[in-house]
Amino acid sequence: MYIESLSVPHAVKRVIGSSSFLLQALSSGIVNYTGLAERIKPDIEKLTKASVNLNTLVVAIKRFADSLQGVETSHATVEGIRMSLTGSIIVVGFSTASREMASVLESLLESDKEYSMFRTNGEVSFFAESREIRALDDVVHNFQGVIKEGFSKITINLPPDIDSAYSILSTVSYILSTSQIPLYNAFFSNSQIVLILNVQDAAKAYEMIRGEITGT
Repeated sequence: MYIESLSVPHAVKRVIGSSSFLLQALSSGIVNYTGLAERIKPDIEKLTKASVNLNTLVVAIKRFADSLQGVETSHATVEGIRMSLTGSIIVVGFSTASREMASVLESLLESDKEYSMFRTNGEVSFFAESREIRALDDVVHNFQGVIKEGFSKITINLPPDIDSAYSILSTVSYILSTSQIPLYNAFFSNSQIVLILNVQDAAKAYEMIRGEITGT
C-alpha cells in the first residue's frame, strides 16, 4: 500500500516520476545529481520515513537516470497497452494519516469501486469518481478530508511482458511538458500509470498520449 515506507530507489522513482519537469530533465541528461538530491531529499525522507545520506541518494538518482538513457521519447509505440479516460474525478485530501484512517481507506480500496490512493509529503490523496462522493461522506467528515473537484483520470495499463515502464513514463512526461498540459498528480507501477489532470485538459492529453504510445 502507498501508506507504507519505501526504499530509497523506489522513493526516487516516485518523486521524480511524479514531476514531468524533473523526469524530462533527468532523461535529457541536463540535471546535476547532487543538486537534485539536495532538492528532493526532504520528500525522499518523508516517503522512506528515515534519514537518507546524500551520497546514497545521488547513487539512486544516477541509477534511475541510467535506466532512462537511450529512451526515444517521441517514438515509444508499444503493442498491448490499454488506456482509459475517466471524465469526472474528485480528489479527497487528508493532512494526517492515522492508523484508523488508513484502515478505512484500505477497506475502500479493496471494494469493487475504482478508487486510488497516493501518499506524499505527509499527506494522503484519495481519488474517486464524482458519483461516489456520497459514499465518502463519512470518511471525509470523520478525518477532516478536503474535497477538490474538476479532475479527470487517465489510466494506462501496460502489458506484462514490457521491458520497462519508464520508457513509457518518459514519453508521457515529454508529451505533457511540451504541450504545456499541467499535471495535478501521477503515480505508477510496473503495470500501470495513472495521471490526474484538470478536466478541461484531459481529453486532449488522452488523444495525444494514445496516438503516441499506441500508434492509433
